[in-house]
Amino acid sequence: MAEKRKDNKGRNLQKGESQRKDGRYYFQYKDSLGKAKVVYSWDLAELREKEKQIKKDLADGINETSSKMSLNQLFDMYLSLKNAEKFRGTTRENYIAMWDIHIRNTELGNAEIRNIRPSHIKKFYKGLKDSGLSNSTIKLFHCMLLPSFKLAVDDDMIRKNPATDCLNDYKGGAKVKEALTVSEQRTLLEFVKNSKVYNSYEPMLRYMLGTACRIGEVIGITWNDIDMKNRKININHQLTYKRNAEKKTVFSISSTKTDAGNRVIPMTENVYNALCEQRKQNLYLGIPRDYEIDGYSNFVFMSKNGRPIAPNGFNNAMKNIVNAYNKAEQEKAVEEKRPPVLIPHISAHTFRHTGCTRMAESGMNVKVLQYIMGHSNISVTMDVYSHAQEENITNEIDRLEQTQIAIVV
Repeated sequence: MAEKRKDNKGRNLQKGESQRKDGRYYFQYKDSLGKAKVVYSWDLAELREKEKQIKKDLADGINETSSKMSLNQLFDMYLSLKNAEKFRGTTRENYIAMWDIHIRNTELGNAEIRNIRPSHIKKFYKGLKDSGLSNSTIKLFHCMLLPSFKLAVDDDMIRKNPATDCLNDYKGGAKVKEALTVSEQRTLLEFVKNSKVYNSYEPMLRYMLGTACRIGEVIGITWNDIDMKNRKININHQLTYKRNAEKKTVFSISSTKTDAGNRVIPMTENVYNALCEQRKQNLYLGIPRDYEIDGYSNFVFMSKNGRPIAPNGFNNAMKNIVNAYNKAEQEKAVEEKRPPVLIPHISAHTFRHTGCTRMAESGMNVKVLQYIMGHSNISVTMDVYSHAQEENITNEIDRLEQTQIAIVV
């Protein structure tokens, strides 16, 4: 029997282990691709811990070379493999922008994926929360990290997904986007119409409520997309306002959010009148129509300088409108010695959600509603539709109850 090799302390060395003249230990092996590898340590016990992990990875088919990939490299690979048809340009750009701001140049982004643990992900989420970001934003990062690590697990780069279960503390508390009630909608439009400061927004608001379009589809619509004679609106693109590669915030044209976003919406009488009013307003104010973005011009909704209205500009205007109304209502309520009836915070999405809710409340066929909204998944439409029908049922039962009380009395 061959004599076992020993280290300089007389300890037996195992297969693959050796010790250099300077006393440092090393372990030789072949990786999953058959390439010769060596790991070193000054301590034999530490070397054997490394050996143990290596042998476990080899037994499980873990690709050691790929596991040294950084989180940034993994995310870039994940994006490159996404189906372009299902992962549109604007969504992709948003993902990249958020990643570049919060992860790209951080310790987490540059860490090797094999070394990332759940505690690192949780620490990252906590940092986002402490910086004032909402749960919905944290969830968006989770939607980037979880599938990226899943790709690494599926490709045998790592054994387990470290992002699993890391979102538990941030699932609740997100702001719920509520539709305006009929009364709130009526009050808002009346206030805007009678306001000397904000009345220029009235046609746009009526258009948004009557079409339930996304804000990018609203600010991107051109008169070339509108058939006033046949009363139809062709939605085939959207306008975005975001940072480009040069770090400048600019307008750009992109495709609709989904394939279902390409649609032709018939005008209601209210929408038709709103567009007529908007055209008169544009002519009266002498707003130029030649401002061009990626080959598109003649936009319907523009600021006084002829540029389209940016989403954040619209949301700021709505904030000012609501604040102005609520301030006046509070003063009036004090004079009349009654509680004020205030309007809640409103964003561009509030108008889309409200428009969809009004359509659902009217009893519109859910498949027609899905088409008008441009939803690729009917479950999104059903969420609004079901809620609206529940409200209708509640209102009808309340009306029945009042009728029965009147009969009994």
